[in-house]
Amino acid sequence: MILGDYVFVAVLSDNPEKREEFCKALGKESGKGDVSFYVIAREGKEKTIIEPTLYPQKIHPLAYTLYIADYVVVIADQLTPQLGEIIVALDSLKKENGLLVTQLNLPVKGTVVEKYERIADINAAKEKIINLEEGGAQSDSELLAFVDQYINVKSVGNVAIGSIKEGKIKKHDRLIFLPQKKELEVRSIQINDKDVEEAKAGEKFGIAYKGEPIERGLLVSIRSEFENGKNIMGRFQKSPFFVADTNRKLHFCYGFNSVEGYVLENSISLDKEIPYRKRDPLLVLDPSNQKLRIVGSFIPT
Repeated sequence: MILGDYVFVAVLSDNPEKREEFCKALGKESGKGDVSFYVIAREGKEKTIIEPTLYPQKIHPLAYTLYIADYVVVIADQLTPQLGEIIVALDSLKKENGLLVTQLNLPVKGTVVEKYERIADINAAKEKIINLEEGGAQSDSELLAFVDQYINVKSVGNVAIGSIKEGKIKKHDRLIFLPQKKELEVRSIQINDKDVEEAKAGEKFGIAYKGEPIERGLLVSIRSEFENGKNIMGRFQKSPFFVADTNRKLHFCYGFNSVEGYVLENSISLDKEIPYRKRDPLLVLDPSNQKLRIVGSFIPT
């Protein structure tokens, strides 16, 4: 799958300082929170680096990062429970495109990480990412944008900041924000603090819009295949590495949304609605588990 000019690259490690050092060596920081963003701009092309800043302290930033990512870099200096958790998360979401930066012989057989290219030298890994040209962003498909942040700017009004996974956003587009089903109209768009007419897949954007305040969630087109649901039919796939009982309240993630609920026989029952698309997995988490917080995935049908 040829990406063209843009790609989202997740940088993962059990060591937050190592992740930050790697990201800062590649690009300029463009946003920092529980998930941080960096931009690499070379020869008219851009790549956005994503890093789960508060992981491993918190599990949700890892999930949020993986939903945006087209390509994954795993930096492994030692085998730890957190590194194992990262591998299980990648396997649960079937993130098959990636690079493993390590000198270790890691137990990744049978997981998607087994397919990753291996590089022992971290400087060679940085060069690989700078020259990366393959990924998953698509500008000609239906809009899917993950909204990370909302702010109200004096003299501008409501502003949403996020990343476009698929499709485009153009000025004057009318969009739907999920899960609240709020309609908004795009007034202006900025990429890297510059006004533009449209934002494409692979770009981190800021839009000023006409409409109500929003939270973290999804922006989709008016006619979208995305749905909201509390009781969702589908197939639960428990990770073979998760050995604890699942007959208790768990967390279900999609994009920047996380909702608590239960796994039933052929469905899930949630405390409140979550946006979902039938072909996309929800990542299932057990945040309080002391050994492994990645339970598996749930595929809506």
